[in-house]
Amino acid sequence: MVGSPSAAALARRRVLAFRILDTLSDLLLLFAERHGHREGLLSIRRHRRMESLSAADFTESVRRTALALESRGVAKGDRVALFATNRPEWHVVDFACHLLGAVPVPIYPTLTAPQVAYILLDSGAEWVFYDSRAKRDLLAGLAPDGQGEGGAERQGLRLVAMDADAAAEGGTTLDALIGDPALSADTDLESFRGRVDRSDTASIIYTSGTTGDPKGVVLSHWNFVSNLLACEKLFELGEEDQALSFLPLSHVFERTVDYLFFYLGVSIHYSPAIERVAGLMPVVRPTVLCSVPRLYESAYVRIQATFGEQPRLRRLLIDWALGVGRRRAERGGARLRGLVADRLVFSKIKERFGGRLRFAISGGAAIADEVAAFFDAIGIRLYQGYGLTETAPVLAVEYPGATRRGSVGKAVPGIELRIGDDGEILARTEGLMQGYWKKPDATAEAIDPDGWFHTGDIGRLDDDGYLYITDRKKDLLVTSGGKNVAPQPIEQMLITHPAVAQVVVVGDGYPYLNALVAPNYAEPPAPFSGMDPAELREDPRLQEIVQGLLDRANALLPAHERVRRFRLLERELTIEEGEITPTLKVRRKIVSERYRDVIASMYLKSQRVG
Repeated sequence: MVGSPSAAALARRRVLAFRILDTLSDLLLLFAERHGHREGLLSIRRHRRMESLSAADFTESVRRTALALESRGVAKGDRVALFATNRPEWHVVDFACHLLGAVPVPIYPTLTAPQVAYILLDSGAEWVFYDSRAKRDLLAGLAPDGQGEGGAERQGLRLVAMDADAAAEGGTTLDALIGDPALSADTDLESFRGRVDRSDTASIIYTSGTTGDPKGVVLSHWNFVSNLLACEKLFELGEEDQALSFLPLSHVFERTVDYLFFYLGVSIHYSPAIERVAGLMPVVRPTVLCSVPRLYESAYVRIQATFGEQPRLRRLLIDWALGVGRRRAERGGARLRGLVADRLVFSKIKERFGGRLRFAISGGAAIADEVAAFFDAIGIRLYQGYGLTETAPVLAVEYPGATRRGSVGKAVPGIELRIGDDGEILARTEGLMQGYWKKPDATAEAIDPDGWFHTGDIGRLDDDGYLYITDRKKDLLVTSGGKNVAPQPIEQMLITHPAVAQVVVVGDGYPYLNALVAPNYAEPPAPFSGMDPAELREDPRLQEIVQGLLDRANALLPAHERVRRFRLLERELTIEEGEITPTLKVRRKIVSERYRDVIASMYLKSQRVG
């Protein structure tokens, strides 16, 4: 099996890790010790050509960045913001901070200026590393209070461009920091050992707030390390494996996965966006893939569309192969027929993923059983997992020998799960956050006196310990891309015209947001007065009004919170139908179920077009 270490090698690795791996600074030192001789360990495609970085060059860049920051006054506990897409330089700055005990604050690359300003001000970050002119312009326009014009300088921010062509005239670049001839050549990586402790803060990661400002999740070094060591026990990965890093590193899932890859010596190719992954698969030929459901669902839709275009006999062969694959995945056996199915059908599908993919992991949101079963049938085992930013992040995951469709797997080693009296999933783990940054009340609400974290998700544990997610206590939507979205603030932005009575933003489990809109049938304003519901709904002027509301709201929202399409409902939502409460709050579960086909139609249209 590609990249599968022997039992003896695994045992030696775990003993060594137990002895010296307490912090993310230790992780870098261990990486340099084990893999410093390797070439091309990190790579990225830039300017239409592939660039590779050896382990030695990477660690030297980290060392010099740490020295440069230290020489400019960055000290233990200082916050350093990372406002960039996935790239080796992201981890250069990240690990440099870990060596010093500084605290990286990742910012999601597509956030709007007010959201970026809030995170910078709330965290107290004084340094910002960014990677594009667009981000430079956004940072230059920030004001001290996040409102109006002002500029980064007025906030006392020190901006560093990761790309030379992204810097302002006379601005600082990462290359200039690293290339400073005044940096000491005598201060080696070992000199940084012991500067940080496992309980020291490793990062502050801001999560989407349900109704107000986002909360900064404070994670320690041991939060991250304990989680990667627990997950490492479940999957066989080694130096011959190749991975893609494309989920934003500002997301705790990708970041912890990358730390695991550094620990195991897995080669990493960086992609700045999930949209580029399909084209990179045949080039990088990954052996392992970690993603949110969106990637797998998009691939499934494209493959099914290709199947539908095949001649009748070819389609019959595909159907036969899928039947063989499903039986093989569920019950084993069918070896000869499985080989035939692989040769005639599945091998061509696997080539879309590079032809070497051994298994894939899906996290961040639930994935449809149909999609997961399809990947299992073609011979790419798709494991599901579950976790939160507050738990650094993995709580449960499927893994070889422990799979059950519909579940998100079992608790990873060292993590306790139980179901509260109200059905809420509770977790107790060494990965549990230190708390929410400057929000003691929110911390006390999330973590009870016995150390149980209240996830906000409703679920159940079966007799064998498999966890099933069944609902959410709150209305937070989770797209198939793994982004948490609070719908209520968006809805409030859309109910700003008298022709609109109600708006329900939908998108839970889908790749993006859409909306159900109930026109004001009871008291339609001019020029709609006197129209019956059918006439009002079909009037193009109403369609233009709603689209205008969406356009204005979308201009103020980050990409993952924008509403793409809408459907006009045939009536308003009512208390009598159980769709809204007596206080006029939407009962989302009931509305989503009642209008399931209407919601699905908005996404089916986009799939056919795409």
